[in-house]
Amino acid sequence: MNLKSVMGILVGVLAFSSCQNGQKKNTISTQNEIQDSTEIQSESIKLKKQSGTPDLGPNFNPVASEIAYYSYTDVDQSKAKIFVSNLDGSNHREVSTLDSIGFHTEPKWSPDGKQIAYTNFLAEGAQMRSISSDGKTLTHLVQVTKDGFHMFSSWDLSGEGYYFFHWPKDAFTPDAYFAIGNKVERLTENGRTNRPQITDGGQLFVNRIDDLENYVATKQLFNKKTKRTQDMPELEGEFITGSHSVKTVEQNNATVFILEDLHGEDIKKLAEVPYKGIMFTTIDKHLKYVAYNTSFEDGAEIHLVDVITGEIIKLTEN
Repeated sequence: MNLKSVMGILVGVLAFSSCQNGQKKNTISTQNEIQDSTEIQSESIKLKKQSGTPDLGPNFNPVASEIAYYSYTDVDQSKAKIFVSNLDGSNHREVSTLDSIGFHTEPKWSPDGKQIAYTNFLAEGAQMRSISSDGKTLTHLVQVTKDGFHMFSSWDLSGEGYYFFHWPKDAFTPDAYFAIGNKVERLTENGRTNRPQITDGGQLFVNRIDDLENYVATKQLFNKKTKRTQDMPELEGEFITGSHSVKTVEQNNATVFILEDLHGEDIKKLAEVPYKGIMFTTIDKHLKYVAYNTSFEDGAEIHLVDVITGEIIKLTEN
């Protein structure tokens, strides 16, 4: 598998899952809506980046008002680096400079906010790295195979270990793993499991891919001791933060964000934004901001929406 085909699979996974979220359940009633959609469409541009460079994969720092993401850094979109900015758009900076080559994707902050893990796609496969938040210390994380593809998913609660998924170079047949130090534990062996994620309560969720072509996936609760799983089909958000997830529901020419608990029950409507095809939807630990990517057709920009006011903050503008 070459880099373009792999990235096409992964971006397609996020795009399709975003469009499908919320199809199983009705949306929250209007009496729970916290802001009228006409107010939500007011936007404030906080940070401008070079036009034409997509920015993707926002991830909130759990202990500071910062967000990390990856940005394409060349015209042919073959390279990307990890960037950080404050939530108001200030102190924008590249942090993965020490890792000079490759396509850096999907940053994940450690629980103490001192490290940012990410995946670097190279000609020989995809390897995982960790960079200190000041960009001064680069660490190469474990490999299952030298020429396979590894994608970082989640730190454990201590920040010493981490969860990831790996697949061999010849086919997208991913399985979930856990690593601490140099010790690697394989969690699944079905060739269709990705995105292992840990909750604040220590529960481990994984995605079982039921249909790759159309990307139909089911969240599963995974027992590390027994290696058994429990299907959680009502949990629809792609990313878990603490004890919650955010699902997206497209309505007319807008997208509605709905907060879910880990049983997949709708808690409340968070906000509505005037975009469709949204990707990488996530929420901060304090449930104050939803971060998301607009589609490539809408510039692949990173936006925040303030849950209280409904204000859309463009962290990047392409």
